[in-house]
Amino acid sequence: MPDVDEQGQLATNRQVGRFTLDDLMEERHGCQIWRAVDSTLNREVALWLVPADEALAADLEQSTRTAATVDDRRIVRILDVFAAEGLLVIVTEWNDAQVLGDHLTAPMPPAEAARIAYEVAGAIESAHARGIAHGRIHPSNVLVGDDGEVRVTGLGIDAVLAGIEPIAGEDPVAADINGIGSILYAGLTARWPDGQVEGIPGAPLVGGHTPPPSQILADLPVSLDDFCARSVISVASPRGRPALTSATQAREALGASLTDLTGGRRLAAGPPQERVVFLPWVALGLGGLLIVLGLAWGLWRVLLAGDEPVAATPLPSVVASEPPPPTVSAAPQTVTYRIADGIDFDPLGNGEENPGRVPFAYDEDQNTAWRTVTYYNKSLDKPGVGLVLDLGAARTIGAVSLDLVGNGTDLQVLTSNEPGVNPQDYDLMAQATEAGDKVRLKAADPTSARFVLVWFTGLPQVDGGWRGGVREVQISN
Repeated sequence: MPDVDEQGQLATNRQVGRFTLDDLMEERHGCQIWRAVDSTLNREVALWLVPADEALAADLEQSTRTAATVDDRRIVRILDVFAAEGLLVIVTEWNDAQVLGDHLTAPMPPAEAARIAYEVAGAIESAHARGIAHGRIHPSNVLVGDDGEVRVTGLGIDAVLAGIEPIAGEDPVAADINGIGSILYAGLTARWPDGQVEGIPGAPLVGGHTPPPSQILADLPVSLDDFCARSVISVASPRGRPALTSATQAREALGASLTDLTGGRRLAAGPPQERVVFLPWVALGLGGLLIVLGLAWGLWRVLLAGDEPVAATPLPSVVASEPPPPTVSAAPQTVTYRIADGIDFDPLGNGEENPGRVPFAYDEDQNTAWRTVTYYNKSLDKPGVGLVLDLGAARTIGAVSLDLVGNGTDLQVLTSNEPGVNPQDYDLMAQATEAGDKVRLKAADPTSARFVLVWFTGLPQVDGGWRGGVREVQISN
């Protein structure tokens, strides 16, 4: 065994393999979780230490090796599994983010609670696609970073050590659906639906059942109340509304609710909807009304004047000695177009990139932003990722101005009249390398297009990796 202190516990600054123990963070289900330093790669990691003679050690080793094959940034990666000095050692990424429980001192705004649950659902969907369930999603398994990034820990570990979430029986998929719904429930109410968990108070029982969130906090969105009722096992499902049975169903339902809450719509090909052309008709109607009012005013003035003579308007005198001044053409007016819609665009990755944050890229608020997830190198290990913005109709595009997150972004602006499914479906308008936090890209020749793709090919460096984003985008002629 490695060195121990007077209480028989592993001691700080002792070695386990090539790792130096730094700080004991917690003990969970008989497993010690340490912050440690990898002396070979000079980086912080988390070590999960379980006595090798535990009956579950062999199952735990197998499940963690399987979990290590799940490739999704939202899941904290398992880096290594090995035996050393009487211990089964599981090495995972280190993350400084807070556990969700630290954010649950009060109910969250519904959109934020839905966004966190949506990210958890996406992570679990990726895990299920590899044939592994989490089985025990609690607030301590969900990390929320300062930038809002959501990550899930304990995949392949917690359910083996502590068993499947009891309320789900022996069904790990059902346990995960229940866990996703419980995360949303806790975000909306600051209460856990199945009794007190990790210092978070349990929801009160009504008639022996957990009430839907709307019975704890009024004025919650109906769609989120419905989602909790269809996913949390202890909440009675509404009559005629089937329970959710997969992480894909959960992610899609949360995505639809999140789109409604953030005011965005899914992109759809075809002509702009009637609401896009409503304002010009309103303007025409107002113009006609003003003309009628003007005529009425003139008629009233004539009637009021009665028989009084009307003074003739003097004609301007003609001066023939000077020619009229030359006509000067007014400079063309810059028009900034309204962005009708936007979606995240990740066709060469896992298919999505923080979709719930897309409207922040054009909400006219510098304090919000759409951000990429954090990558392990500047070039993202793929050709790129970005946003597609819909102008509602074809417009003449001459420039795109971007307020970016961070310094050092490589990006392209591409255009199309159709919502392409690959970057090759768009035409390059302009590009920039190592851009600062503000950049204006101008077209060599203005082009007519409806859709604008902002395509990131290189990201700024941040603590723990590379990440970029857009605070505001403006598209003009």
